[in-house]
Amino acid sequence: MNIAAIANPAAPSVQAGLLTEADRARAAHLRGAALRTASPAEQRAAVASQFEAILVRQMLGKTLTSMLGSGGGDGDSAAGGVYGDMLTDTFASALTAGRGLGLGRMIEQQLTPRGVSAAPAGAPAAVAPQTHR
Repeated sequence: MNIAAIANPAAPSVQAGLLTEADRARAAHLRGAALRTASPAEQRAAVASQFEAILVRQMLGKTLTSMLGSGGGDGDSAAGGVYGDMLTDTFASALTAGRGLGLGRMIEQQLTPRGVSAAPAGAPAAVAPQTHR
């Protein structure tokens, strides 16, 4: 666990993109003002995690809707729709909790500016030299 990052979220290691698994898990739950005041690395982790959850919800929503059926037209369809939405949300949250499916990490890497290391947890910071052509 990165004690310096917890004590000082604006620490250079957090800003440079070095987040431990605990930092990523904490960042995934940031919302509103906490997200706006977080370091850029934490913001990237949070946004990537949230986007992964949205994608998984969209995919599961279509699948579970077809599996649960339409309800036959009587009053059950509204209740089935609410139940299906709750089930989809629960499955998506469970699938993307913790390390997730890996989509969030790929999105986070794409959001990381060039020259900033998006190294895995525990790896030392390595800033790639930029060449100008």
